[in-house]
Amino acid sequence: MGLSQAKRGDCKAQQTSVSPEAGSRGCDPGTYLAAGSNNGLIEPKKLPNPVRESKTHQELHRELLFSHRRGLLPEHKPELQKVLETRRFKQLKQQQESQRPLTDLEEELRKRHQMLDQYERELALKREQERRPEFILVKESLKKIKLSGETGVRQT
Repeated sequence: MGLSQAKRGDCKAQQTSVSPEAGSRGCDPGTYLAAGSNNGLIEPKKLPNPVRESKTHQELHRELLFSHRRGLLPEHKPELQKVLETRRFKQLKQQQESQRPLTDLEEELRKRHQMLDQYERELALKREQERRPEFILVKESLKKIKLSGETGVRQT
């Protein structure tokens, strides 16, 4: 019991030390003074917005105002102009991509892709030769024999 009463006494002492004149104004002891009563205190100023103070933001805002006055809002651009801008953007992106050196992984993937393409071409040629009718194959073999017969050497 003695400890709790001592704590209460400390709290009352702190409350009166926070605002000694609060009791004289009719406020409860321990309450803070209203913001209107500044006895030589410095009021905090509003912090500046770094976005509005930056040069790039100001230039962007100026450009948007100028384009608004001319009637060229970004969302109201003609369709052709939008298409041209997207095409230019894609071309620029492709140029930057082509100038960038290939990594080892990309190089290996490119080699494998080339090998697969070559293998597929060879398979396609074999399929075409298998699909040919037999009389065309016989005719081609006869042409080879006929041409080689003119030279005096016969090939089979």
